[in-house]
Amino acid sequence: MSLPSLQTLRAFEAAARLKSYSKAAEELSLTHGAVSHRIRELEQRVGVTLFKRAGNTMQLTPDGQQLETQVRQGLSILEQAFPPPKGAHSKAQRHIIITAVPSLASTWLFSRLSDFRAEHPEIDIELRVTEALNDYRKEGIDLGIRLGAGGWPGLHSTKLFDEALTPVCSPDYRDKHKLIEPADLKRAMLLRNPWTPWTRWFQAANLDWPEPNTGPKIDDSPLLLKAALAGQGIALGRQWLAIDEIRAGRLVTPFDIAVRDSFAYWLCWPTGRPPSPDAQRFATWLQARAAAEEPPCPIKIAEAAE
Repeated sequence: MSLPSLQTLRAFEAAARLKSYSKAAEELSLTHGAVSHRIRELEQRVGVTLFKRAGNTMQLTPDGQQLETQVRQGLSILEQAFPPPKGAHSKAQRHIIITAVPSLASTWLFSRLSDFRAEHPEIDIELRVTEALNDYRKEGIDLGIRLGAGGWPGLHSTKLFDEALTPVCSPDYRDKHKLIEPADLKRAMLLRNPWTPWTRWFQAANLDWPEPNTGPKIDDSPLLLKAALAGQGIALGRQWLAIDEIRAGRLVTPFDIAVRDSFAYWLCWPTGRPPSPDAQRFATWLQARAAAEEPPCPIKIAEAAE
């Protein structure tokens, strides 16, 4: 039995990724009818229905999801074996879909993605930023970066790095309020985040203080750091979100105490299938970058009582 043509497989992969025959046709410079015809031929070839209509989109069936994984891997292997000539510009770039929590996506991850693009210009990254736990299979997501305790149903997960919390503020704010030891916080405005209460850090610093009930309250970690950067007070910051600002000297850590956060950052991918070769390249790169990171300052990680 003859194999499907490469054009048919490309049409299927594009329609699966874009969830639309029309968008696939536009990307491949074909007509909608040509894409539809190629997919009908493929369905007849494999003997199963590959797509079903859902509103204005075309969603893969379970059989279609299984075939998509195999087709994407096959196309990726062929693209690696036959790279375009130097100087040639390929219209159809290789493509991976990454999802990430907003806090890390807008800080640590964002500032490092350009390094991956420089090393792998042939791979396009689609970054979807959300707190929601997506359906990776249904939405065609290759990899995800989550904040939590791990162990999500339907996902493999491997830890990227633990998170720790330590007070951060601008250098001017530290100097103005003479913040030298933890008890000096009585002179400071404590910026609050309901997801990272101060009491755990107080316990680690041997301060018998209650949770603050006054002061600005911001439930977004990057925005909390912006308030500290603006000199509005001192924040209990997640160190991996603040690391670039600390290294640049725009934020400082006045004390040598941090508490380990109960959550960590995890790299995730769907169970039942290995990541595509390009997704695996990104995963390997990301894990190497995470492993090479040093804490932003020589801090002592103190385990706070729950």
